Amino acid sequence: MRFQGFVFLGSFLLFQVELIVARLLLPAYGSSAAVWTTCMMFYQGVLLLGYLYAGRLSSHVLSGRYRWAHLAFVLFPVVTFPFHLTSVALPPIVAILVTLVLSLGWPFLALSTTSIVAQGWLTRTGHPARNDPTFLYGTSNAGALLALLTFPFLVEPALDTRAQLGVWYAAYGAFVLLTALCIRTVRPADATSGGAAVTVSGPAPRTSLTARLAWLMLAASANALLMAVTNVLTLDASMPLLWIVPLTLYLLTLILSFARSPLTPERLHRLCMAGLVVAAGAAVAALLRVPSVLPSLALHGAVLWVACLLLHASLARCRPEEPRLLGSYYLHISVGGWLGTALIVLGVPLLLGSLAMAYVDYGVAGLLVLAALFARDVALKERGEARHRRAPLLAAGAAVAMAGILALAAVKLLHSRVDGARTFYGLYTVKDENGLRMFQHGSTVHGVERIAAEARGEPLLYYHRGSPVGRVLTESSSRARVAVVGLGIGSLAAYGRGGEQWDFYELDPEVERLARSHFTLLGRSAAAVRVVTGDARLRLQEAEEQAYDVIILDAFSSDFVPTHLLTREALGLYLHKLRPGGLLLFHISSRLFDLAPVLTRLGASLGLQCALSGAESLSEAELDRGLSPSRWFALTSSPLQARWLNEHLGWSEVRASEDLLSRRVWTDDYVNLLQALRW
Repeated sequence: MRFQGFVFLGSFLLFQVELIVARLLLPAYGSSAAVWTTCMMFYQGVLLLGYLYAGRLSSHVLSGRYRWAHLAFVLFPVVTFPFHLTSVALPPIVAILVTLVLSLGWPFLALSTTSIVAQGWLTRTGHPARNDPTFLYGTSNAGALLALLTFPFLVEPALDTRAQLGVWYAAYGAFVLLTALCIRTVRPADATSGGAAVTVSGPAPRTSLTARLAWLMLAASANALLMAVTNVLTLDASMPLLWIVPLTLYLLTLILSFARSPLTPERLHRLCMAGLVVAAGAAVAALLRVPSVLPSLALHGAVLWVACLLLHASLARCRPEEPRLLGSYYLHISVGGWLGTALIVLGVPLLLGSLAMAYVDYGVAGLLVLAALFARDVALKERGEARHRRAPLLAAGAAVAMAGILALAAVKLLHSRVDGARTFYGLYTVKDENGLRMFQHGSTVHGVERIAAEARGEPLLYYHRGSPVGRVLTESSSRARVAVVGLGIGSLAAYGRGGEQWDFYELDPEVERLARSHFTLLGRSAAAVRVVTGDARLRLQEAEEQAYDVIILDAFSSDFVPTHLLTREALGLYLHKLRPGGLLLFHISSRLFDLAPVLTRLGASLGLQCALSGAESLSEAELDRGLSPSRWFALTSSPLQARWLNEHLGWSEVRASEDLLSRRVWTDDYVNLLQALRW
């Protein structure tokens, strides 16, 4: 029980700090989905180092001679507390990796060795399971699973980030204590134990190249598919809740596969069939366009569930029987996992560039899965275990079918695609359809312009002349300067008047390139237009105090508004840059989140007037012409400005209810996305 608690707590702390630190990094990188996948690549890289550490010292660990030195290794990271996430001026992926190494590297490395070291120590005790300590691998995954499930539902809603880290530091102290308690029970090799410990003698047996290749490929394909599914699920929103769904399913399949009672073929078949049934139901709901995130979560989650069950069950079936080979086994799993992650996070974007759509990740991972299952069959045949006679034919047929689907998807994409890019901040596509040129970020269209020369320069989509923001900008009195956070294709620049200065704050320079190369709205504006690249909060701090008459928040990462732009500290910055009586406008159209209550609570905390635009009703003809309904939220310190919105434009005054006032205000340290999520 002591060793299980040691491994469980170590894994729990490992995954909790993954989520906490990734959450802290999000604001600095525009809430990009690539923050989490980059963090995952770092975490798996450090896990690999942890396995190397344990593997190189496996003989000492097994004999027990190294045990007290390991306690110092675990205790030393305390000098790095509290963590300092130092930002560095490097490309985003490199900057995140450097930041993680400098702040989190040592404690994460110490925690990553827990499972392997504990299994080695257990063979030197009188524990009943000392001959097969691999059950601790399942205990490790159970700790990780609890960490994942508690973070978005218990930890994040209840505690701000400072409190989360404070609790984590205290729990790490308990982990150090458990390490010492476990060390006390380990018997050195020269101790007389009455035969209680495992006797290890003679040279360690060698593993065949075929078996090692199977371990590598099974682990690589499972991790590649995990990253591919994560990319698809976070295409429209990067948040811990969506991070943990695929990772939780991945860990569940590991727990089931490495449990003390292994999966029988019949049980594996039932679990896979259950996943396929869920996938079929979710696919039907998606085709019926059910207005919820649940069908997408269920569909992609079911695909990951079935594939990882097959891969991890195969990995458990291929594990060595000799305890001295466990270090090599887990090392190959770790190397394969890192390679699979790096393939999707780095390899596909670098090799395919702007053609590296999220579903291409899926296809690459799928082909790798098929190759891994083939490698498994070869390894099992070498061991004398039977395989299904039709397995090679089925695998080859599936590979051909998958390649065909990828080819058809590529043809469809290239047919309408004009340009695009895949950067750290998102996946962008410019395409022509039905006389309209569209700019798409992820799966969300962020700008539309007519292709016909005589119709160009007219704002469409959420920014058309009759939209709430269009009417505000058209009918408002004279203004000198306007700030817009989020560029898109520059649709709002169409409302610029002569003599006005419009500043667009855009995180990704690639968006400006696409907007200027393929759309005309920025160039046709009557106002003087300037695009300021970089994080809006940092760049706005450089602007003069009370510089703007209107500040418009239209910053979306696909269908997700970066939360660091919606905190009390962020609103305080906007108010300092806004002239007395000025207007803050927030675009809150979203399939996933209802941000009106969040902004109402923020407005109430700062004593501001709140107003919500009325519902738009558009005809089918208007929708076909590229117009879309939208929702906008206004904040102002001026009662006159609020009255003008309500009486002249038909907006509704919004007041915070008692229930809403009881909720915590969003701050840089505290955000509760569960309250805003549209289930």
